[in-house]
Amino acid sequence: MNKPSTLLVISTVAGIIGIIGLIGFVAMLSSHAAAAGDELSVARKQELAVIAPMFLQLEITSSCTEKGPVFRIINRGKKWPRHGVLHLYRTDDKSAMTERKLRLAPNQKVSFVINKEKSRGRPIGIWIEPEWYKREFSYDARATC
Repeated sequence: MNKPSTLLVISTVAGIIGIIGLIGFVAMLSSHAAAAGDELSVARKQELAVIAPMFLQLEITSSCTEKGPVFRIINRGKKWPRHGVLHLYRTDDKSAMTERKLRLAPNQKVSFVINKEKSRGRPIGIWIEPEWYKREFSYDARATC
């Protein structure tokens, strides 16, 4: 019978130790990856908490027709996360005429006519107030017809 050579025994033992070490190393990496994933998840949540609000990106035009002032609004931004309130004013005395809640999708268009009996030739202005962030008051569009 041939005796196994010492070199063969040493290489077999080294191979077994190497495999055990490799298994331990993989287990250690996966536990670190799981911990890093938890940390990354927390970091993403923290990032989301500090993202600036989505601002309005509107194209607003006004014109005069024989029916009265017409306002056209196009949302050039993203879908609104919540409602916005469209305020309608008489700009000469800053009196509120009416308001309406809106929630616009990307490129959605809204248009409306102020009946000339209601406008009576006085200047009309609109201001859109988003519910998801504070916006300074300033007329977004005006029309005097």
